[in-house]
Amino acid sequence: MEWERPITIDQREQLLLAGEREIARIRAEQLQVLGELDRLQVATGDGCRSMSEWVAGRLDLSFDMARSLVGTMRRTIDRPDLRDALRSGVSYDRIEALSRI
Repeated sequence: MEWERPITIDQREQLLLAGEREIARIRAEQLQVLGELDRLQVATGDGCRSMSEWVAGRLDLSFDMARSLVGTMRRTIDRPDLRDALRSGVSYDRIEALSRI
């Protein structure tokens, strides 16, 4: 990445943090949409053995990441506090871990 003028280490860290917050917000949207698609049983309709298999294929993700998304989506359906935290920028990894508790 070319910078017009030098930026500090702190500014670079802030860019990383802002990016991670944006990823968290996007993951929150994905969990919402995946929940809707799960209720509609799109995986079965498409001939997949599981929602994780469907997600891996559709989103071009590893099966482990797809399984993580599906599991977190299902564990947070009745946890609006965790979904809200994700929307507000708490990392997906943290929300995934908290959803297991």
